[in-house]
Amino acid sequence: MEEQPKEPSKFMKFIQDYRMKMLIPELLVVFGVWYLNQESLSGNVYEPFGILMYVFQPLYFIPSGWLILITAITLHGIYPLDNYHEGKIPELPRAAVILIIISFALLPMLVLMQMIGYFMTEMTEFISRNPLWERVESLGDLLFYAGPMFFVGLQWWLLIPVFFLAQGVDGIHKIAHHETSSDKITAVFYLLWPVSIPFFFDPVEIMAMVAISIPAFAFYSYIRPYYTYVTAVHTLTFAILLLVTVLMAPWLPLMNSIVPGFIPPHVPERIPFNDILGWLIGVFTP
Repeated sequence: MEEQPKEPSKFMKFIQDYRMKMLIPELLVVFGVWYLNQESLSGNVYEPFGILMYVFQPLYFIPSGWLILITAITLHGIYPLDNYHEGKIPELPRAAVILIIISFALLPMLVLMQMIGYFMTEMTEFISRNPLWERVESLGDLLFYAGPMFFVGLQWWLLIPVFFLAQGVDGIHKIAHHETSSDKITAVFYLLWPVSIPFFFDPVEIMAMVAISIPAFAFYSYIRPYYTYVTAVHTLTFAILLLVTVLMAPWLPLMNSIVPGFIPPHVPERIPFNDILGWLIGVFTP
């Protein structure tokens, strides 16, 4: 008699139904906002917008950076809602609706754009799978996953490289899953991703991307062997990018040579180690 597989616990079912594993890239974006806009950790980033501040962030007295951390979690209520509309589950979980309402209450503008982005990712299934709508679908990924960087972090200089990032990563996975209407067009948009990077980042930033990404690709190949050739393409791409970066280092980022001042100063001031140590002692000492 075959042994029946064990039902997952309520906790694990919650993790699966709400796709909490996707918190990893979302939290990276949150941390990126904290790094590039440190004022978000201590204040409301919408204060310069006047009365619109209350529309963008009704809880105006809470630092915006902490609210995006909360919404990164609560917006996961959209996944059971999507499963319900697709007929994968018979009933709509009340918790999912409550989480979405909380998300809107915290950061209405950001969550609205993220919701629009999420439904853009579903658009090709209902309209048409063609090169144009596939690009729109990838743009939806930008709004949903990278939305906090633009609508809270206000780092609009990153829009072009993140656009090509979304097109490239989504595109190569479409090729891997045979879900694209044109492999050639999708491949071109993938290649535009590494081509765009030297225009917007300096050598240290690019080398940091390579140092983090290549080991991540290796780990991804280990846990998902059927993606090995996809991660191999990513690894080769970043290896070539590193060589190009070394050769072009004196001129990077190229956009500042083309349009001086296009990329604003964005590296926070370094905090001396003694100051960090003193802060830690103050936190843990009565």
